[in-house]
Amino acid sequence: MAITASDEPVVIGTGIVPVREAWETSLRDLGSHVVRAALKDASNPKVDALYVGNAYGNVLSHQANLGALISEHSGLCGVESHTVEAAGASGAGAFRAACIAVQSGWVDVAIALGVEKFTEVPGSEAESAAALTLNYEYESSQGMTLQAQAALLAQRYLAHWNLSRDIFEGVVIAAYNHAADNPNAMFHGMDEKRYRNQPIIADPLGLYDTAFLADGAAAAVIVRKSTAQALGVASPIFVRGSANAVAPLSLHDRHDLLSWDAVRKSTLAALHKAHLSLADIDWLELWDASVIELVLSLESGGLLEAGKGWQSPPKPVNQSGGCLGRGNPVGASGMYQLVESVNRLQNEDAGRNALIQAVGGCGATAITHILSN
Repeated sequence: MAITASDEPVVIGTGIVPVREAWETSLRDLGSHVVRAALKDASNPKVDALYVGNAYGNVLSHQANLGALISEHSGLCGVESHTVEAAGASGAGAFRAACIAVQSGWVDVAIALGVEKFTEVPGSEAESAAALTLNYEYESSQGMTLQAQAALLAQRYLAHWNLSRDIFEGVVIAAYNHAADNPNAMFHGMDEKRYRNQPIIADPLGLYDTAFLADGAAAAVIVRKSTAQALGVASPIFVRGSANAVAPLSLHDRHDLLSWDAVRKSTLAALHKAHLSLADIDWLELWDASVIELVLSLESGGLLEAGKGWQSPPKPVNQSGGCLGRGNPVGASGMYQLVESVNRLQNEDAGRNALIQAVGGCGATAITHILSN
């Protein structure tokens, strides 16, 4: 099937709730709330499909088949719907599925949703569920957790480049302070004293070096450019490029722990599809479920040289606060990146380009999108 410029996917509406501990709200209600909000923002077009990004609902909320559950509760009975799972990249995967569906012509109007609930269970159970992201046979069955895996990567990084853990301070403080202007964020600022007094949880990473697990949901309505024109949408946001790349899930199967092939390949592929280079990107939203993941993403994506990912990047990065400052509703975090970027682009001067990347499993899966206004 030949793809023309009029088939380009565009976002015409969004819905979002602040990341928080939503004790009073179920997974179903979180998801359906933002779906209805996104539809309202898009002037309620007739929906053909709903794609749900979620990582741990079947374990933490004892609920699978979210496509049927949330579409029904959103008043979308009978539409095409299913769940997309890619750990931290689940929300971005749902967005990519929606873009592919509308660009192909098989679907006219699609909704991408990211939703996650952690506060239904104690913290230890949430951490155990998050460890499902790892290779069970060789990693999580032996007691490995995502936090421990990040700590091992951080230890390797510091030893390889002969650096101290102090290099992480500026990265984390910047994330928390960027979140001060984000109404969807859990946290709104950090100072040096507070950071330096944090307890070390998994050496060399402290309490604030890993994003807090939380509840959240965000959604976007996606159509083709030609459909947006027919609907009279005044300021659609264009999806110029989209790419998904994977690397070995287990750390022991990777040839270089500090070079993330999935991030590199996904970044280059999305830029190629958008006919852009990093020089054309005005700002980026990159993955930072832990501080070392942002450092390695900056290096592997080509924004900073190897060994210097902790330094100030040449372009604005994670001005939303990222997962560190916003909080991390894992399966929904990729959609938070995208929805907040869409909303920002709608308020920027025309001709801006943003690169948004979500990562699942400490570099195992990377899904990148290029958005333009």
